[in-house]
Amino acid sequence: MVKQVELDWSQGKTIEKEYFPEDKLGRVKYAAFLTKLLASQGFDEARDTDDQKRNYVLNLNAEWGAGKTYFLKRWSEDLKEHYPVVYVDAWKKDYSDDPLMTVISSIIDQLRKQAGKDKDSPEFKVPRKLIGLLKAAAPGIGRGLFKRYVGIDPVEVMNADSDNINIGNIVDENGNKVEDKDGNPIDMSFAASEAVKYLINEHDAKSAAIDSLKTSVFEWVSAVVGIRRKELPAFIFIDELDRCRPSYAVEMLETIKHIFDIDGVVFVVATDTEQLQHAVKAVYGEGFNAKMYLSRFFNSRYSLKAPNLESFLEVHSDATKLSGDYLRDHDIKVLPFNDDEKTTLKNISVILDAFKVSARTAIQITDRVIATIVNMPKGSKIDILMLTTLLCIKDKDSCLFDEIVSGKFERVEQNGEKKKTTYLNEFLENYLPERSYKRHIEMSFDPQEHEDNFVRYNYSSSPNPYVADVYRFTLQEYIQEILSPHFESINPTHSMYIALSERRGNLTQDQTPLQKLTNDLIKEYKNNPHDTEEQMSGKAAILWMKFFYLRDNFKSIKMDDYKDFVELASPLDWMGKDELTETD
Repeated sequence: MVKQVELDWSQGKTIEKEYFPEDKLGRVKYAAFLTKLLASQGFDEARDTDDQKRNYVLNLNAEWGAGKTYFLKRWSEDLKEHYPVVYVDAWKKDYSDDPLMTVISSIIDQLRKQAGKDKDSPEFKVPRKLIGLLKAAAPGIGRGLFKRYVGIDPVEVMNADSDNINIGNIVDENGNKVEDKDGNPIDMSFAASEAVKYLINEHDAKSAAIDSLKTSVFEWVSAVVGIRRKELPAFIFIDELDRCRPSYAVEMLETIKHIFDIDGVVFVVATDTEQLQHAVKAVYGEGFNAKMYLSRFFNSRYSLKAPNLESFLEVHSDATKLSGDYLRDHDIKVLPFNDDEKTTLKNISVILDAFKVSARTAIQITDRVIATIVNMPKGSKIDILMLTTLLCIKDKDSCLFDEIVSGKFERVEQNGEKKKTTYLNEFLENYLPERSYKRHIEMSFDPQEHEDNFVRYNYSSSPNPYVADVYRFTLQEYIQEILSPHFESINPTHSMYIALSERRGNLTQDQTPLQKLTNDLIKEYKNNPHDTEEQMSGKAAILWMKFFYLRDNFKSIKMDDYKDFVELASPLDWMGKDELTETD
């Protein structure tokens, strides 16, 4: 019966002086599932006695930004209460140039500490035969031993020009005889025979060393199980392999597969498998079938789903700069305004999701939005949705960005005798996925705090009937009603185009654009009393967005201003110190 392990990641935890916050993305359920799976694969008393212990290698696959390190560190730390556990950060160790020593040193050190033993403990002694497996030392030792006992430097033999071998003797590339240490000519047949003997002996010695190593590793595991009353199997986690030098990553896989196939031990190798395939091709060539090659090393692959973008940004962005308190303290007006920074992050994530940006790019663009706000002087204003949209467009298509911010976006197609003009809102509607176009932007506010009375025609007034709530409008409505008119790419018959033209003084009416908008708000309320959440997602929400846009004069932010905002912030790239710690 496999032990049921309960994992709780609802609170933050410090692991080796590094703080890991609570699991905001619900990943603990995956760790619990994999624990039971791997525990049963590595050891199961229900199987025949000789088959109870098995070796198993799992590839935990997740793209960059999925939080592999957070997941593995929290998971491995919790498992230490129940099983022998080793965690190896391959990327931090690839300077050693020897994956075998990286893993062995980690196994000895961590299992010894888990067993509560000191460095001189006999239970954790290093087998003498291990020296035969030392990658760095083996070539030098082998050459030295061969020369010592055979009297020949094997490198000189291999470098000798075989075409100049005369009667069993060999010469080097300069025509000089290659002699042994006593000055006698070397018999090639004797040298070859001794070389073969040496290689066979070396192979046998390495096989014996591998067997000795496997025995020692299981003895170390058994020491932890016996002393601390833990259970089998042992878990060995290999993290950050896809970030290592290609040659080191490939050698690490070979080491795990051929040396550490120890019964009662399971490996979890965390990678961005696509990136690891690139590393394999860097070693074996672009035409090499890296996917098939990697499949040889793993019993199975478990892929973590891409994180929810909203929660992802909440973890990895300094969202305090988007809070109502920060904006008020710095006298910065933003559109749409929300006191809660999480709501603003959610709105940003709607746009990022619509443009299908990667996890890395999502962090970069959000950081650029925040950096722009941080650098704005007091009394400034900015539309966060507009800025985010432009940053996404700049990242995807810089030519399209230049066309939009110049106010010259227009697509004209000849259709017979007629010309068809496609404006920015129509273009983006086709450019973005339909499902994302229908996603909602939120504004949580109390209309009474902004306008207790609506000023109408002839300066008469009406009480504001709207109440505090969450008002929702679609991304499609925002692009059509706010963004496209701002960059002067909208049908001239559109109401917002007319309103903005009047505001610029091109038209004269008895009512101001804002007064017309308040009339629309009153009519909308009378036709659809807004007393339910569903109704708050209707036309009233975008009318309120347009109201704030006109009342607070967001039109005064010139196209060149937005161009400067984007071009100033775009060079800021998030590099990801030690990968992402949570989101994933």
